[in-house]
Amino acid sequence: MSTALIEIRGIEKTYRMGRDVTVQALRGVNLAIARGEMVAVMGPSGSGKSTLMNVLGCLDVPDAGSYRLAGTEVRTLSDDELAEIRNRRIGFVFQTFNLLPRLNALENVELPLVYGGNGQDRRRKAREALELVGLGDRAGHRPSEMSGGQQQRVAIARALMNDPDLLLADEPTGNLDSRSSAEILAIFQELNEESRTVIMVTHEPDVAEHCRRVVRMRDGVVHQDERVLRPRRAADEIAAPAGALH
Repeated sequence: MSTALIEIRGIEKTYRMGRDVTVQALRGVNLAIARGEMVAVMGPSGSGKSTLMNVLGCLDVPDAGSYRLAGTEVRTLSDDELAEIRNRRIGFVFQTFNLLPRLNALENVELPLVYGGNGQDRRRKAREALELVGLGDRAGHRPSEMSGGQQQRVAIARALMNDPDLLLADEPTGNLDSRSSAEILAIFQELNEESRTVIMVTHEPDVAEHCRRVVRMRDGVVHQDERVLRPRRAADEIAAPAGALH
């Protein structure tokens, strides 16, 4: 039996841009990711990395090929079944945080359980998630009262609420300064050390250097797939003197 969390074989995706224009975003992608890996997906604009991320997150369905998530063939599922997988098995973290401005941190973190219809112990779980990312003392603050790094930590706490198999992060440090970026990467590394699977799309080579594996996309296929022998430790960078990060 395969130990892979993600198994992709021959995935293709084509978009129609108007009546006569088509764009083949993915051209037969093959990829396997084991449970507990921390993987960076890189590539220039138009390389297919964002489309691949959407497929992995069950936000988009491929036209051809096979995608198995924890042994389940995803491509044949209904919209309702895809929504169930997104809600129960995948945690999303976005560059723009996607927090609701009228809600405080605790209420934002509770949202996945509100929408999932699970009200049992919701507030307790949300507080525990905020404590996990170091924001237990900010539970009553709204997004406008927090820094970008703090907002992203709230977003990570929200992504953890359903104890997902997979964390998908799309440019999670893109709007942050160097020190805040290191703090976010340290959280992802700590989660990964607890055997959580983390996949992040990034344009930044120094962010990718914190991952154990780097997958580079080009022209809709996996161009390069390499292991990082000694990933950078974000916790060490946080401890560095002010101004030492770059």
